[in-house]
Amino acid sequence: MGTERVLQELGRIQTFFPILPQAGNRFAVDRPWEGLTVGLHLHLTTLTAALIRELVLGGGKWVISAANPATTDPGVVDYLRDLGLTVYSGRSINDGIAGTLSVQPDLFADVGFALGAALLRSNRPLRGGVEISRSGVSKLRSLPLTFPVVNIDSGRLKPAIECRHGVGDGLWASFTALTGKHLAGRPVAVVGYGPVGAGVAACARANGACVSVVDSSPIRRLIAQYDGFETPTIEEAVAQSQVLVTATGSRDALSLELLRQARDGAILLNAGHHNDEIAVEALRREADAVDEVGPQVVRYALGGRQLVVLAGGNPLNIVMNSGSQEPVLLHFTVLGLALEWLAQQNDLGPGEIIVPLSIEEEAARCALFARGKG
Repeated sequence: MGTERVLQELGRIQTFFPILPQAGNRFAVDRPWEGLTVGLHLHLTTLTAALIRELVLGGGKWVISAANPATTDPGVVDYLRDLGLTVYSGRSINDGIAGTLSVQPDLFADVGFALGAALLRSNRPLRGGVEISRSGVSKLRSLPLTFPVVNIDSGRLKPAIECRHGVGDGLWASFTALTGKHLAGRPVAVVGYGPVGAGVAACARANGACVSVVDSSPIRRLIAQYDGFETPTIEEAVAQSQVLVTATGSRDALSLELLRQARDGAILLNAGHHNDEIAVEALRREADAVDEVGPQVVRYALGGRQLVVLAGGNPLNIVMNSGSQEPVLLHFTVLGLALEWLAQQNDLGPGEIIVPLSIEEEAARCALFARGKG
């Protein structure tokens, strides 16, 4: 039943926004990964399945590991295994990475640079890899790279389209689906005003919320003010807001100390890659009571107030696989084209490479065609 559901979803995706099949047709003809092994460390949603279905047409051996158990769709795992692919989807991310390392990949694509960091530690030469997340880019920049890594997060398309239009749409659709609450008139604080936070804040305001922005950077606070948002201290925002969203890439952006100051009934959710931006584990340990009030909705009693956490502090839009899918599919098209480009290069030196303009232009042409505007 899970596989049938995934197949139906893939059919719907292809019907309404057929961007990936355009790249897949090219991969099937050119076979860019013939003779190569490719490791993928990604969130295993139906959108990821749509990507992988097209990638495998280009030849090669593909090994997949789940980036987060909370964002892993069991039906997608079954579907990918039915394609004959090796998929590591257990609760230990490290086991999946170790399994991918054992096949000695030539190329990889990563979210969070967990696989990339492990490949660096293995000291094995690679053709290169692709990193798709802001937190992964921050991590790779802190490490001495011994192979090339294409950074598609810092390109032109992802900040402007997926971060600006995709994440917030999915996040707030999930919020309403889980809570039944509308945003109109509610005080919402967005913690972190990078590309994701800016998109989340803009989308919340478009839905009628009273939005404030918190950021440690004076530059980003100034930008937020010019974008029309109040920029209180984090203590002020926590005390005043009914809804608190993290989008920082940093651990304990909402620490237990801050949560003790939160408004009674506050709802906490995360839009960042990692699941530790909200101190959920500390909250669970210190709570006077814990009540699972619904799927992906847990209420904690802490010091005389009630706090609600959605999706366990995992990235809500990905856990729920909700919102506008076009930006994600565009992003995945860039990923596939970047892997193809890496397979064709023979003289790249080690280091970070911002995704080449030619790759994004090709992905944009595919998207325009899929939107009927080619």
